[in-house]
Amino acid sequence: MKLTKGDVAGSDLVAGLAKVIRSWEPGDLANELKYRDSLLAYLREAIPSDCSVEKEYRYAGTTTDLFVRWSGLLLKGEAFIEVKRNLDKKATLDRLVGQIEALQPGKRRILVVLVGKTDDALLGRFKEKYKYYFDAQFEHHLAIIVKQTPVPNVG
Repeated sequence: MKLTKGDVAGSDLVAGLAKVIRSWEPGDLANELKYRDSLLAYLREAIPSDCSVEKEYRYAGTTTDLFVRWSGLLLKGEAFIEVKRNLDKKATLDRLVGQIEALQPGKRRILVVLVGKTDDALLGRFKEKYKYYFDAQFEHHLAIIVKQTPVPNVG
């Protein structure tokens, strides 16, 4: 799937990137870095050549997995992408929240891509904490893409 400048001009950078990422089929990879690199290659093929995707992008004292710089017809923008494998422990959720907070979701466009095991309860906590940023009134500054079947919460 390709993301065109017309797609983004007609909707939103986060929505466009989320649509492309939902079509990404990485398979079962060994670790988070392999997922990140697979998504990096996929996005570089999917976006126009005058836009860019960087990995390990340093920003405000944190490092995000991927950074997209968009140069469009009507919109120039940027989006931060955080890939998280196996959101199945509270400590993993806490690290993810810390990373998102450092990126300032009210000021930055952020996509969180969950791969591997995803605990429904932890995903629910994350969505509840950031529900305001998913709202159209806030220009969809945050999106979550779950690439694997969530693990049901037991107990």
